[in-house]
Amino acid sequence: MSVNLTLPSEQDASDLTVFLERAAKLGCEHVRLIGVGTVLAAYVGVLVPSGLLDTAPTVLGLRVFERGDSVTVDAVVTIRGMLDRLARPELTFALPVAESGIAWAGVSAPRGGWESVGAVSASELEAIARAGIDEIAGSNGLGTIIVTRARRDVWGRPISSDPAMTQFVAGAAFAAFGLGFLGEDEPLLTRSAKWMRLTTARGHILVR
Repeated sequence: MSVNLTLPSEQDASDLTVFLERAAKLGCEHVRLIGVGTVLAAYVGVLVPSGLLDTAPTVLGLRVFERGDSVTVDAVVTIRGMLDRLARPELTFALPVAESGIAWAGVSAPRGGWESVGAVSASELEAIARAGIDEIAGSNGLGTIIVTRARRDVWGRPISSDPAMTQFVAGAAFAAFGLGFLGEDEPLLTRSAKWMRLTTARGHILVR
């Protein structure tokens, strides 16, 4: 059975489009949409383990949007399918067919219990992201295995030696930069259970 989604305005549709386009440029193929009340949470897996034995961190991007209906939704759909629908003028449309077996989408961060562990400047995060991009670009042409290892090593590095922040890896800076979450406000870092969260006025990055 198809599920319809209603967005309140063309601006909301445009904001969701930009978010999904940026996620697609980072290599994301799916988006998990969770709708409760008039709130729509959109999650994308920017960096995810490649299998059960992969110890690489999980880095998710999250943006919260308003919606014009209140039907409960929890579905994983393709970003391409969503962009096709958002390209049309209608603000109410059927979601793409939900997909199963997307491992990262089955992992949910806590909704509460977040405690502050500090802050980090947007300029520092951008510098970390750009340096990592350049380092990985330098491994191109050396083979798929080498590039894959470089990505895992670069984005898996802690951005701080502070014991409270070692779980917060460079991949979070890459996700925040690539998704357009870095602005003039100071990103806040919080922790809950096994998760860390980077929050700005434009969205959240979740790391486990």
